Amino acid sequence: MLVDTVAPPVRPVAGSPVTFDARSAYVIAQDGLDAFVDAAAQARRIEAMQQSVRVGIIHAAVEYAVQHADAFTSSNLSGERRHEMARRAVTSELATALRIAERTMLRLIDEAWSLCTQLPATLAALRAGEIDYTHARVIIDATTGLGDDERSRLDGELSIRAADVSPATLRRVARRLRDEIRAETLAERHAAALAERRLEFEPAADGMAWLHLHLDASDAMLICDRVDRVAADAADADDPRTPAQLRADVARDLLRSAVPPVGDAFHAAAATARPTVHVTVPVLTLLGSDDEPGDLDGYGPIAPEVARRLAAQAPSFTRLLTHPVDGVVLDLDRTVYRPPADLTRWLRVRDETCRFPGCNRRAVRCDLDHTDDFADGGRTAFDNLAHLCPGHHHLKHESAWSVRHRADGVLEWRSLTGRTYVTTPATSMRALPRGATRAARFPDAGSDRTDRDPNPVGDAPPTAALGYPPTPPF
Repeated sequence: MLVDTVAPPVRPVAGSPVTFDARSAYVIAQDGLDAFVDAAAQARRIEAMQQSVRVGIIHAAVEYAVQHADAFTSSNLSGERRHEMARRAVTSELATALRIAERTMLRLIDEAWSLCTQLPATLAALRAGEIDYTHARVIIDATTGLGDDERSRLDGELSIRAADVSPATLRRVARRLRDEIRAETLAERHAAALAERRLEFEPAADGMAWLHLHLDASDAMLICDRVDRVAADAADADDPRTPAQLRADVARDLLRSAVPPVGDAFHAAAATARPTVHVTVPVLTLLGSDDEPGDLDGYGPIAPEVARRLAAQAPSFTRLLTHPVDGVVLDLDRTVYRPPADLTRWLRVRDETCRFPGCNRRAVRCDLDHTDDFADGGRTAFDNLAHLCPGHHHLKHESAWSVRHRADGVLEWRSLTGRTYVTTPATSMRALPRGATRAARFPDAGSDRTDRDPNPVGDAPPTAALGYPPTPPF
């Protein structure tokens, strides 16, 4: 580490001549700290330079994949579609290799394109270590949607200003300069921004989650004001909740019940909300004789009392009971193309999200895909079906990405370059073949042996398993 290279103050060695330092203790300490600060600044400069290298490599990788789209996509596609699928495929390749979310990778690719093709001054400052990547992102955001002349002006001015200010300050400067040079009015820009309003759900730890609303600022202010007023009316001297807890409860009940709860009605209103959810509940937990956690579709493990409460209060939810010993459920194998409702629900809870590496789109918004195509003899069964979002569904069929179904719902993906990635189901729900007994399915049930595929890369020899297939798997 760089800090290890900073030499501490030299201490005199016994028997050696002592050199008197006429500086004050403050100046000596100041100089010592200055060395550490210089080292930190140098580390930041090197990091910025390294980030500029990453920008160039990402941009070059995408350009290369698009130029070689014929090798990575199906020949049945149009030229434009092949370029699109090649870009999607290399995005997935980079995301899995770098172990980051695909949405994050898409942003990095877009940012790399902006820096390499539209913002030469900003890229040069990043390469020189004069600005951080955070500064570069501010400039990218500030220049999005501008014409060539406007973008060139902001690129030059902001890349210089960024060398002396923090990203937050640069953002304020960029906003002011952008407003000065843009032809559109604030009302027009606001109308465009308003079209991007949305609600987002973000899971958090310990059975909690965040709910984000991106909406008109005036609406947000009015909502906060109403929550404050209702919370003040509902406050009671004997109420043990803090103001923050009370506001959170009020906002929750207003959204769930559409009725502002006051006084005793506060708790009654909360009790009237009946969610529609998919919950996996161990039988003994539901009966109250065990405290094994339940599983909430789209979130994950939940406390047993929460699982029991949802089971009692959600009349239209799908409740999946698991065996108290081995957790297996009955097989839902079918021989028709379209999966029946019971199999669909079971798979939705098993997968929870798209099964492509790194994708977190909820299963309810995904397609059920036959791993081995139905047209080629693939069965409509639990061990040949998995959820894929529309984008990754197309990627599987129209690019060199391929997948095979292993035991217990495990999927093994092979990328453009032959790298292998494994995804596992969100919920462990093994299925017994129809008519089979547990002893037939698990002959060594009494031992520590598991029912996992003993060969994680298939039956091919190791050298073949690690190489790229000779022909694309479309």
